[in-house]
Amino acid sequence: MRKHALIAGVAVVAVAAVGLRVRSQWGRKQVSILPPPASRPAAGIPVPRDYVVDPAVVPEEAAAGPKRIISLAPSVTEIVCALGMRDRLVGRTRHCHWPPGLEPVQTVGVVDESNYGLIKSLQPDLILLTRNSGAMLADLTKLGLRCEAVPHEGLDEVYAAIEKIGGVCGRPQTAAALVAAMRTDIERLRGSAAKLGVPPKRVVVLFGALPVPPQAVFVAGPGLFLSRLVELAGHRNAARDLLKSSQGEIPLERMRVLDPDMILEFRGPSDEETMADVYQAWSQVGDLRAIRNQKVRSIGGGEWLSAGPRIAVELHRFISVLSEPE
Repeated sequence: MRKHALIAGVAVVAVAAVGLRVRSQWGRKQVSILPPPASRPAAGIPVPRDYVVDPAVVPEEAAAGPKRIISLAPSVTEIVCALGMRDRLVGRTRHCHWPPGLEPVQTVGVVDESNYGLIKSLQPDLILLTRNSGAMLADLTKLGLRCEAVPHEGLDEVYAAIEKIGGVCGRPQTAAALVAAMRTDIERLRGSAAKLGVPPKRVVVLFGALPVPPQAVFVAGPGLFLSRLVELAGHRNAARDLLKSSQGEIPLERMRVLDPDMILEFRGPSDEETMADVYQAWSQVGDLRAIRNQKVRSIGGGEWLSAGPRIAVELHRFISVLSEPE
């Protein structure tokens, strides 16, 4: 997977100005950037609990588990914290940014660039990875280190990962309660989204931001949790029938064929000028509906690309963005 692939209160902020005409570097044509309409769905739908920041640990399991844990994926780091073991983390990847305050935890690289010597020197009782970690699991095991790999792509795999980590860390009751709470939150949100009565949209979900200049994009396919969130919000992943795997690359010519109603991306805060350049550049690719109607929306930064215990919070974000008035 590429660099944006998964290693793993919401507010849709409306721009106050009536619109801004910005001359883009991509041509003389000026693009009038319209502010997104005020968000209506989130107002009546409570934001679910962030179990990563605010874990609920079964009291009799509070002392259980390994004392020194290394997490080699952002989703795994979030699960460890949601099970109440944040203080047990002694190592993480440089992509592990949630929950806030992880800076003191030693970074050990990323899956394909990890520092084995540093990992061993941290004397971990347990190393947790995702199943797509390649030869790393075997390499670390050969060093005499205890490792466990967990699934991480589909929604059911998120639940399975939580239950497995809960099991190997002596916190099965806490894990079971967390999964039950997440399922309840997601079902409540799904029902709330259905009651909004918003016509379904055809959506493409990118890994990262829409690139400028335009080039092929890496998107969520069937089976990936991001695709499932689109469906739970009452809409359809436009790439579902095109891709045969959970993620893949879509060339520019195929984007013209897909012609989605909305493009969801993961980028940090951006201003009107940035989006003017995005719309101007992509308007040259063809008459894409999402570009013509200025329907490129960000779910948040890269920290939302982790398939972990914040799935319900992320679904709330999807509903908020996808259900905005036309």
